Amino acid sequence: MKNQTKGTLTLLAAALLLSAASSASALEIQSGSDKVQLQLYGDINRAVMYADDGNQEKFFHVDNTNSETLIGLTGEVAATQCLNVGGNLEYVWQSNPSNAVSMDEESIPGKFDAQLVELYLEGQLGKVSLGKGEMASDVSSEHDLSGTDIVGNVGFGDVGGALSFFDVAKKAYSESFTVESVTNGGISSEGLGKANRVRYDTPSFGGFTLSGALGEDEIGDVALEYSGEFSGNELEAEVAWSNADEGWSQINGSVSVLFSTGLNITVAGSTKDVSDMPANGDDPTFFYGKLGYTFAQPIGATSISVDYGVFDNAAVFDIGQEATGYGIQFVQELADWNTQLYAGCRTLSLEDDTKADYEDVTLVMAGVMLSF
Repeated sequence: MKNQTKGTLTLLAAALLLSAASSASALEIQSGSDKVQLQLYGDINRAVMYADDGNQEKFFHVDNTNSETLIGLTGEVAATQCLNVGGNLEYVWQSNPSNAVSMDEESIPGKFDAQLVELYLEGQLGKVSLGKGEMASDVSSEHDLSGTDIVGNVGFGDVGGALSFFDVAKKAYSESFTVESVTNGGISSEGLGKANRVRYDTPSFGGFTLSGALGEDEIGDVALEYSGEFSGNELEAEVAWSNADEGWSQINGSVSVLFSTGLNITVAGSTKDVSDMPANGDDPTFFYGKLGYTFAQPIGATSISVDYGVFDNAAVFDIGQEATGYGIQFVQELADWNTQLYAGCRTLSLEDDTKADYEDVTLVMAGVMLSF
């Protein structure tokens, strides 16, 4: 653990030196071997978040979980003319994550978390990755060409996820329902996410790529992804199937189109098949849609969007339990600074029942992300 922390701090120190280097004399990152090409990268993403749960209001100083503060290092060597060997090392650091702060806990110490620690072999026959990294189904529901996903996307629980719904009838907070649980509790927009696994990606055939992964705890998934352009329009799409040893399987998918006019449309969804479903239970599902527009500016692209999500039985497998959310997003790119300014607002509603009357949760977040 001590060696891991030391290595992480070394990466952070290198990042600070990189950001301090003048544009006239770019800092060169050197490997211990002249055969290896290294690249250091990272994001710093900080924001102010306002939350109103119908009973309390509070401001938070957060790290935006939609795109966390992180630092990474990639290394690659051309082993032969048709085979590259490389590796990725990426750490996330979040103080007051926007998905974890709550009315009772607004100060959460930051810590480093290894997100990628993997090796890969890439050649004409495809790519094999070994170590901690993306499963094939990771981000399968998160393709988004709106330019506003940094502040609002299909992951509704990334902002205000730990906030509980207030029950007016009982004059108390729900012990079961939080923003995270009702939008992502029983079904994930990230499929199987990241894990220690072995993964294979085929070469791209006409824009199509097939991927498959087997991971720890007997998890596995496959995904078919498409990325391409036609007549000046961009299209990204993916569908994935994942399975876990815990007795469930899940299908995720998303499609996002960015037209040459700047208009963009994003649609995503997922359904989960639970083998040990309780009596009278129902499979969790979600549907998400976004409509946006991006237009060029001398300082960088300006993007605006509105979105809507419906989440059925996400928190508990109970017939009729539904949450909905809608929002508006704005992002201004500052191209010369490699920086994005953003702001967004969302309202989430949990369907009432005969015993409860839940207040809506309203969330507003504005911040800045610097990429290097």
